[in-house]
Amino acid sequence: MTLIILVVLATLSPLAAISFYPEMQLEDPFSSTLLLEDRDFFFETDVAYRAAADNLQISLTTMGKGDPLYVWFGHSGLVVTDLRLGRSVMYDYGIFSFDDDFYQTFALGRLSYEVWATSAQARYDLAREEDRTVSEITLNLPASAKIELVNFLNYNIAPENNTYLYHHYDENCSTRIRDIIDKAVDGQLKAWATETPLDMTIRDLVTLHTANSPFIDWTLNYLQSGSIDHPISLWEAMFLPEVLERALLEFTYTSLDGSVVPLVTDRRIIHTASEGRRPPVAQQPVSVTLPAFLASLGLALLSIFTGHILSESRFKTIRTLGKSVYGVITTVWTAAIGILSTLLVFMMFVSNHDVTYFNENFLISSPWLLVMSVQVLRGLFGNTVSERRFRRANTILAVAVISLSIVKAVLYDVLIQDNWQIILTLLPLYLANSSIPFEKLVSRFSFRADDSDW
Repeated sequence: MTLIILVVLATLSPLAAISFYPEMQLEDPFSSTLLLEDRDFFFETDVAYRAAADNLQISLTTMGKGDPLYVWFGHSGLVVTDLRLGRSVMYDYGIFSFDDDFYQTFALGRLSYEVWATSAQARYDLAREEDRTVSEITLNLPASAKIELVNFLNYNIAPENNTYLYHHYDENCSTRIRDIIDKAVDGQLKAWATETPLDMTIRDLVTLHTANSPFIDWTLNYLQSGSIDHPISLWEAMFLPEVLERALLEFTYTSLDGSVVPLVTDRRIIHTASEGRRPPVAQQPVSVTLPAFLASLGLALLSIFTGHILSESRFKTIRTLGKSVYGVITTVWTAAIGILSTLLVFMMFVSNHDVTYFNENFLISSPWLLVMSVQVLRGLFGNTVSERRFRRANTILAVAVISLSIVKAVLYDVLIQDNWQIILTLLPLYLANSSIPFEKLVSRFSFRADDSDW
């Protein structure tokens, strides 16, 4: 009974996340907005300042997809080159360490990133070793903006200023640089980009990078709520390094003398990844809902065949085989969804991962699935009560999924979360393991397994 009470409390705990949201938002004293607020990128320059600026080249470096998950989305860096010395320094806002309680802070949504200054050539050499595509664009900025940009970067790498609170879409290696460049063109980049709507959401943009890995794609879609499904502008999409680069290539701004000038003067490719080295990033939105549904439907049909048809055979060997296969299949998927739903409850209730708040998926899955996985095993060993409870729980969950689907269809402009991939994955599994008497339905059409030629 105690276990049941604890699981029920864990199941209902996401409701508390609704009342705690927005109090759970952390204020970062080192956010781009706060650090750049009082910086003056436009001041009177004398001959010495202009000469110093002429010897500085400011570039944006964009690195393509890497192999570990955390570099699937690419990387951005600002490069400052002293043309007199021929030395280039990369200012990198994507530095983190797996030490210092990394996993704990990541789980809580309070992960700290740092900005470092390193040798640009060394970083390019490393990218070549990793066989990642690397490009560099040169930025055309006023003399005062160049000087102040370098001053700000050197201020930002000081030990007392070099840490910031990471956010997947709002504060990362790309958005920090976006904000600096926007300040250097007097806010004209943001004004232009926010007036440029996109026909994709943040979820769509993420899926471009994850569609080639169905498990990762499904997991990320499950954990993230409708907060990433609203229409966005080009400004918001610049959390992706390649989007930032493409936007800057198109952008023009009004200079101090009133003339309209392009921000980028040239682009060069430093390295191109070998063809076939890793799956390419999709160029158009990719729907993985149908493949997920078909895979779930196949698994559901296999569950019906082994759990209802083979298990009713008059041959003991066939019955044993059917129950064993059914037990393995059902235990695995219920435990897997149970673990994910427990993680979702934790992220909604305890963590600062705001992209998980108000997640509709907790309405159609819960930590109770972990108990259901145990009921499956007990049912295999002859506990008919556990088996009935398991099927009853699946029936309730199937009704919950169908009900949510109907409500979403009616209130499509309110329940905007794009979780049809999740809905159409769970529904066949719930139905296949529900209280529906499939063995009686099958026998009615004379498809009983023991009538075949075994």
